[in-house]
Amino acid sequence: MFTVFGHRGLPSKAPENTLASFKAASEVEGAQWLELDVGITKDEQLIIIHDDYLERTTTMSGEITQLNYSEMEETSAGLWYGAEFKEERLPTFKQIVELANTYQMNLNVELKGVTGPNGTALSRSMVEQVHYQLQELDEGLDVLISSFNLPLLKMSEAIMPEYRRAVLYKNAYFKEDFRTVMDFCNAQIINIQDAKLTEARVKMIKSAGYELNVWTVNKLTRANQLANWGVDGIFTDKLDQLIHLSQRD
Repeated sequence: MFTVFGHRGLPSKAPENTLASFKAASEVEGAQWLELDVGITKDEQLIIIHDDYLERTTTMSGEITQLNYSEMEETSAGLWYGAEFKEERLPTFKQIVELANTYQMNLNVELKGVTGPNGTALSRSMVEQVHYQLQELDEGLDVLISSFNLPLLKMSEAIMPEYRRAVLYKNAYFKEDFRTVMDFCNAQIINIQDAKLTEARVKMIKSAGYELNVWTVNKLTRANQLANWGVDGIFTDKLDQLIHLSQRD
């Protein structure tokens, strides 16, 4: 089965990592998986945002781990994308779990590396809270925990071992010691960047016994090529245009 993940929801139709984006992705016929980014605020609230800083996708600026949730609660997370999304706010992780239950969507939860002077304590708090809040997810829904940050994956192994883990790689930084990294994280899944990914690398990873998903793939011809190479899934901003590939055997 070929898995097509809605990367940050459906950002080709709504601002990334917002409830509007996740709802749009969930309403695509045949969609089963949402990918989202979880960060943590200074006062230990879990929010959904990709960056360490607010300015790219909200009407505020500042480092997330240095601000309390109340300071960013009313900021627009959609005005940058279009006036019709002005009222979109930064979702909480609790809201995502509720949305997943409503639409019966599986979740790829990317844990963002925590910045700032209190990083270790906030990292543990983030993993513990993700685990606690995922207990509200309907039975039968699947969860994949992913991160570039190896300490976060090790924490995840200790705190929520029941969920599968994926190591995130930028293709340029993928090294021959990947088996050691995977063993260290006790992970069986690699989520790797599409840029400059070759068939030889795909075959090397697959022959080593790992599941392989590729991000971010928005062209149909490339998605089909990767599927033919043996890739297990892709993350895409255009879930509505590529979801039919999930019907591949």
